[in-house]
Parts: sequence; C-alpha cells; structure tokens
Amino acid sequence: ASLRDLALLAVTLAALVAGGWAAKRVDAPLVGEIVVGMLLGPSGLVPTLPDYAVRAVFLVGDLGLVLLVMEGGLSVDVPSLRRVGSVACLIAVAGTALPIALGTAFMVAAGFDATTGVVAGTALSSTSIGMATRLMATFGELSTPLGALVCVAAMVDDVLSLVILAIISEGLANGSDSRSSNGSKALTAATPALVSVAVVIIAAILFRTVPSAISLVKSRTTRSDENAAFDAVVLASMLALTLAATVGAGAVGSTHLLGAFAGGMAFASVDGARRVWERDASAVAAWTHSIFFLAVGFHVPLTDMFVPLKGFGLGVGYAVPAIVGKLVTGFIVGADVRKAFVVGWAMVGRGELGFVMAGSAFRNGLLDSTAYVASVWALLVATLVSPIQMRAALRRWKEKEKNDDEMIEERAGSDPNDDALVVGGAEGFTAEATGAERAKNAVVV
Repeated sequence: ASLRDLALLAVTLAALVAGGWAAKRVDAPLVGEIVVGMLLGPSGLVPTLPDYAVRAVFLVGDLGLVLLVMEGGLSVDVPSLRRVGSVACLIAVAGTALPIALGTAFMVAAGFDATTGVVAGTALSSTSIGMATRLMATFGELSTPLGALVCVAAMVDDVLSLVILAIISEGLANGSDSRSSNGSKALTAATPALVSVAVVIIAAILFRTVPSAISLVKSRTTRSDENAAFDAVVLASMLALTLAATVGAGAVGSTHLLGAFAGGMAFASVDGARRVWERDASAVAAWTHSIFFLAVGFHVPLTDMFVPLKGFGLGVGYAVPAIVGKLVTGFIVGADVRKAFVVGWAMVGRGELGFVMAGSAFRNGLLDSTAYVASVWALLVATLVSPIQMRAALRRWKEKEKNDDEMIEERAGSDPNDDALVVGGAEGFTAEATGAERAKNAVVV
C-alpha cells in the first residue's frame, strides 16, 4: 500500500468515526456510518479507497456482521424470556408478518411484481436485538419489565428474520431458474427453512449443554491466577464455537448468520461470559460493527438514491409501511396508548439484518436497483426516526405514571380506609407504591 492509500484509509476511518458520532446524537450511529459509506464508497460523491482496500472493508465488515449477530445470541435473557415470552412472541410474529404484508402491498401498488414486493417486504421485517437493547439501555429501561418485553420480542424477531434470510439467500435465489418446475422451486425454497429449524434445535441443545461443560471446567479452577486463564478459555471457546456454527450453518443450506446467533446463544447462560466479552473483546468488535455499516453504504448506488420519484420519493413512501408495520405491534401489550407507543417505536428501529436481506436480494437478482434503493431509504428513515419518537413516547408514558402516582397518593390521603388500589395486570399495588416499584413489580400483559 502506498502512503497515499494509507492516508485515504485514515480519512475514511476518521469520517466513519465522525459520522457515527454525529448520528449518535439521535441514538442512531449506524445511520451515520452508512451515510459515510454511501458518500465515500465506490458509487459515492468522493470515492477514496482503491479496489483492494474496498475488498478489505467488505471482508472486515463480514466479520463484524458475524460478531454483531453473535452478540445478539449472547444477549438472550432466559428469565425475561420465561416471564414475558408469550406476549413477546406475539409482538415478534406480528412485527415480522405485518411489514412483509404492508411492504408487499405498497410495492405491488407502485408497479412492481408480487415476487419483488414480497422480497422487498421481507427486508422490512427485522428488528435488531442490538438496536433494541441499546435503545432501552440509553433510556434507562433495560432492567424493567417493559425493557425485557422489548428485548425478548426483538430476539425472537431476530431468529425469525434469520430464517427468512436463509429462504431469500439460499431458497429463492437458487430456485429462480426459469427452467425449474414449480415443485422443484417450492422444494428449493422450503429446504433452507427446514434446515434453519434444525439449526435452531441444535442451538437449543447447545444452550442447555455448553453451560454445564463450562461449569465443569470452572469447578477445577481454584487459584486466582487460574481465573484469568478460565476467562480466556471462555472467550476462546465462544469464538471457536461461533466460527464452527457459522461455517456449519452455511454449509448445510441455512444462512451462516443463524449459526453465529447460535454460537452466541450457547454462552448466554454461562456465568461471566457476557462480562468477559465486554471487557476483552467488545471494543475491537465495535470497530468491526462500524466497518460493516460502512460496507453497507459502499453497496448503495448513491446517484439512484436521489432520483426524485423512483429514488427519494419511492423510498420515503416505502418508509410508511416500514414504520406502521412495527408501530402497531405495540398495542399487543394492551390499551394503554402511551405504553403501546413506547413498545412500538422501540420495534421500529432496524439494524443489520434488514440491510443484509435487501443487499442479498439485490446481489442475487431478486431486487432491481429501484426496489433496493427504496428498501434502503425505508430502513434508514425508520432507524433514524425510531429513537427520536421513542424518547418522546417514553417521556409521555413516564408523565402518565407520575400522574397516576400522584392520584393514588391523593386518594390515600382523602380516604385512610382505602389502603390498597389495584392497578392493571395480575398484581395489585399499595397506595404507597411508587413508579419505580411499579416498574419492578408490574406483570406485563
């Protein structure tokens, strides 16, 4: 590499940091990183990097994507899953199906064929668990029942999206040959789904067995100097299993990302695994995540993004079903409009999988440039709007909670005999209950 190439790489990385920092002001750093990739990538206004460096960005970005999905698996919270699993699953299923249905209807109405509509609709179906977790943590709601509900729903949504990704990237793409019979096409499309179900079953088995194996190793570790070695074993085992599961899932006909999720999930219940990852590897992984989103921007044809009708106009219009399809799922938690909007806007935020699905479909010829650009616009708008609107919805919900507390205190003061008040859900709250206690004790229904 010449000195000029190194300087261009430094400029690109500096712009990546600046773009992520600027967009982080609205809790959407990935939008800034993608925009930097669009501006500085091969199709951008100011292409900077030579071809070999662009290939290196794609390679590191692929690694970042695997690590990002693995972290999603590592974030699986079993107690929360047991507590809010049924409601979260309903939200996830609805949040996957509705954007596909609405997106398909929009694209068909815009003049695209049904297959293009369905494929473009699937790009709107995912809510990244990383994005949802980051949002709830930012607003201090991660440890509350509401935060648990959103994160579990996003986790289930991730798994469903990975299965859909397998169908798109392996099934539909391989079954698009016009010479194939209808039966052959159906079998080709169904095979990745069946294989993905098998991968999920294997992931569940690993989730049960890996913690026991790690505990056995830990029981043989007694001295303090051996604890550091044990942490290294946990980290190395996590990465090795993720690598094996990633390669294996891709080899058997599913998407390799489902294997990455399984590798992380296997260590979700291992004591200290998350701590070890955060301490020893998360900083490096965060850089690879940013480079992945930079690479996403590299794939976007920038000039097509701003064609008045078929670029910008179609894309912003397509953002409507992308937002509405997720937003309405919040009402599954009940009739409280303020809480429903908190959950709904949290689910609107997209992450890596939507861009991966759109990009995979584009490269496999399932989406043309116009449909791909519309999908990218929809994902960017939804991801940018989500944290802004969620912040406002959360503020309104907390104000309502505060007013309810004040009303309870007033009633308690005016009627000493009224020493308890039942407030929604399966548990009652005493007249002295505070909003914080309610957040800890309420049963989400």
